[in-house]
Amino acid sequence: MVQTHSSQQNHQTIDDDEIDLTQLFGTLWFHKWKIIIVTVLCTLVGVLVALGSTPVYQADAMVEVTGTKNQILGELGDLLGGTPQAPTDTEIELIKSRLVLGKSVSDLGLDLVAKPEISFFNKVLGDKTDVQPEINVESFTVDALWLNREFELTYQGNQQFRIKTPEEKTFAGVIGQPLQINAETRLLVKKITAPVGQKFTLTKFTQLSTIEHLRKNLSVAAKGKNVPILSLSLTGTEPLQIQTTLAKIIENYMVQNREKEVQTARSGLDFINSELPRLSSVLEDAENKLNAYRARSGSLDVPAEAKSTLESLNKIEMQIVDLRTEESVLSGVYTHEHPAYKALEDKLKVLQQAKERLNKQISRMPETQQEIIRLTRDVDINQAIYVQLLNKQQELNILRASSQGNVRLIDQAITAEEPIKPKKKIIVLLAMMVGLFLSCGYYLIQSLMKQGISSEDEIEAMGLEVLSSVPLSDLQNKRDKFFRKNNKNKDIRSNSLLAIKDPTDPTIEALRALRTTLHFRSLDAKNKVVMISGAAPEVGKSFISANLAVLMAQAGRKILLIDGDMRKGYLHYLMQLPEKKQGLSNILQNDKLNKNNPYDNYIQTTMVEGLDFVSLGTDVPKNPSELLLNNKLSVFLKWAEKHYDHIILDTPPVLAVTDAAVIGQYVGTTLLVTQFGKTDSRELATCAARFSVNHVKIDGVVLNGIQRTEKNYYSYGNYANKYAKK
Repeated sequence: MVQTHSSQQNHQTIDDDEIDLTQLFGTLWFHKWKIIIVTVLCTLVGVLVALGSTPVYQADAMVEVTGTKNQILGELGDLLGGTPQAPTDTEIELIKSRLVLGKSVSDLGLDLVAKPEISFFNKVLGDKTDVQPEINVESFTVDALWLNREFELTYQGNQQFRIKTPEEKTFAGVIGQPLQINAETRLLVKKITAPVGQKFTLTKFTQLSTIEHLRKNLSVAAKGKNVPILSLSLTGTEPLQIQTTLAKIIENYMVQNREKEVQTARSGLDFINSELPRLSSVLEDAENKLNAYRARSGSLDVPAEAKSTLESLNKIEMQIVDLRTEESVLSGVYTHEHPAYKALEDKLKVLQQAKERLNKQISRMPETQQEIIRLTRDVDINQAIYVQLLNKQQELNILRASSQGNVRLIDQAITAEEPIKPKKKIIVLLAMMVGLFLSCGYYLIQSLMKQGISSEDEIEAMGLEVLSSVPLSDLQNKRDKFFRKNNKNKDIRSNSLLAIKDPTDPTIEALRALRTTLHFRSLDAKNKVVMISGAAPEVGKSFISANLAVLMAQAGRKILLIDGDMRKGYLHYLMQLPEKKQGLSNILQNDKLNKNNPYDNYIQTTMVEGLDFVSLGTDVPKNPSELLLNNKLSVFLKWAEKHYDHIILDTPPVLAVTDAAVIGQYVGTTLLVTQFGKTDSRELATCAARFSVNHVKIDGVVLNGIQRTEKNYYSYGNYANKYAKK
């Protein structure tokens, strides 16, 4: 017997692990109104967030960056060699530099933020006033301790206002007149357009924090790899301000771009201007020396064999001069550690070595030839250098005067009419989806976590027969809740019998069907005693016992109802009889019973005709189970069989104490009451196993308190229709 229940329990556990899609859908349908309410509430929250969020706009522009800005840098690139890189990466960093952004912050006064305070309610519903709050602050200098902190300004009307410092000190001011708050804090408000009482927030930020905030909202990116076009965008809450700011950033960037080219030309000019006077003097001195030597020696020309050496030396000298000029330009762009600068120094080193070799070659010639070559070389080289520097000077002057940079504005800064965020439709949709998923997930998890029995199939899968499914009585449930609400004892129940108060209740109709079933079952039972027990407390066994006894008595039978729960029995309360009355415990302890009428003093007459009652008794020991082990219970039940048509015996829970297992030895029919959604399959299996060990057969199970839930949403109609009122 025990083995059978165990195998059936394992089978049931496997079935429980499977997910029933119909049940899941039933769960959602059962809680549909709660799910709808939660979803609607979340959607409303999403609508409020979408309407209350400050819109963020975006201004964008586009510029083109060409590769080489001037001839000097182009020649320098050819001289140094290497693969030219796209200029966009360098230009992006220049745009985001503190040099450009800091100038823009200073030009527009972006370190001062003055904005009206608008309530969330007004943001959601929209400001219906004709006057939009606006303030124009001409200047605001603050103490260093108050940087990045908020001041609260309130318009008082009549060109007056009050301002509250971060230390909660208040000062009065007049529009158009400077207000000296302390030694370093001074405010000049030029104009206020707002209703009286309107508040504004004034904050003076440090330049560095303003630059970082501007850099965070500024985006600069190339249109593609090696594409010399940059796309700039700036986000903010004020459409006109971000458009003006982005235009100013581009303007300052283009100015810096031109200044970089002018600086290059200026560095070259400084070098040339410093060299020309010296070269002029050197050239004049060289010419004088050459003429004097010719006059003394009578030599008028360079010997033919030395001309080639002299020409080579002149070329090297010219190349060295070119590199020196380029070095002066390069020094204004790069440091001495830059690879380009080091490459130039390497070329100069090679030319200097070649120059030394030619000088050694000349030193091996006759002294007369050496002297004429040296003097002629000095004149030719200095003359060529002087002319070359004059040409370079003219070129750099033209470059400085006509420099336009290498940046061209393609698209001017403009702000889109529609904000880029918040995406109101997406926010509302996400809020709705969150509400839907959270509510559905909550009820699905709650349903899966519930282990209570919710259908007859679960009981029958364990090999037990369900004799009746008793729906929950709304009337009885309301009465019990009312009694608990108005009583300190939260375990109290209504003392009215449903079978008498509302005999047409579906619950009573279900018990009538159970009465009929028990009538035919009793024909084959060993005696007339029906034991009603349960797995755990508060499953409704006493309710079933009392109302079933009333229904049997109303059918014309003589019934004896016995309260066998000598610990916590309360059938006397339901039957509206005295609590302190001798009963079952007294019978089991009395050794001197009257032979003629042995139990007359223990049996009470109830308000229902044909129904007698035996209470739990007045002298109950600490362990009532010991009283049940003697034969006095058997004697009493045999006597009752002779005087009554049926005996209904209400016993304590099986899993709590052993009383039911002992009493079960003397009864003909055993009913086990399970509470819908409360008694789980493990408890029921343990009850069956405990009865089986004590050789007590469970003749049937009563599934009590059935109500419409997510687990039986579709099958509940069968119970309701089965016992519906006619």
